[in-house]
Amino acid sequence: MKKVKPKVSKNLVFRTPIYLSVSRQLLNDGALYITSPQISEITGINVETVKKDLAQICKTPGNPKLGRKASLLVDEILEFGVYTKISTAVLLGVGHLGTALLNYDGFHEWGLDIVAGFDTDEKLIGTVMNDKKIYSLDDLEKIVADIGAEIAIITTPRNVAQQATNDAVKAGVKAIWNFAPTHINVPDHIVLQNENMASSLSLLNYRLNIKRSRKKRK
Repeated sequence: MKKVKPKVSKNLVFRTPIYLSVSRQLLNDGALYITSPQISEITGINVETVKKDLAQICKTPGNPKLGRKASLLVDEILEFGVYTKISTAVLLGVGHLGTALLNYDGFHEWGLDIVAGFDTDEKLIGTVMNDKKIYSLDDLEKIVADIGAEIAIITTPRNVAQQATNDAVKAGVKAIWNFAPTHINVPDHIVLQNENMASSLSLLNYRLNIKRSRKKRK
């Protein structure tokens, strides 16, 4: 009987980059083996959760006493998270946030290659940021086709975010990563990921207040 592969939960998808970051750091620090308790202590994630996650992520079982070989663990997390497959992206809206994202070199480690930026500002069009050329939005469809970009990153002001998204979809991208502080609509065949900074800040403050309350009770 064929073994049914367990369904990957959304929470595991969110935790995978954390496991990769910690495992990479331990490997770089000289660790030969990595254990679930080590990862749990560093991340604050329950050790039983770490054990279950790694059992689902990794194809190779760990050693009960030593843990998992560090280099192999990193490789298997990379493969599980599909970080070994590079997705090409374009960025729409080269303001403060867009500029920061264009200048961040760490995306490549996570399987993302931002190759170009787009804006309507004549002062920006034709310039180069971190080896990435800034084009006019009028050229979006041509450039996306030429480079085969699959992802559009939206960092425009909220009032033009939907139009920028529509233009990116029309140009042929398959996924939208939205940083604009507004809700956007996409067709069913387009993958959408919203980064809501207000929600993240709310969650951060909520967790901080819980920690403060616990300290007061002690």
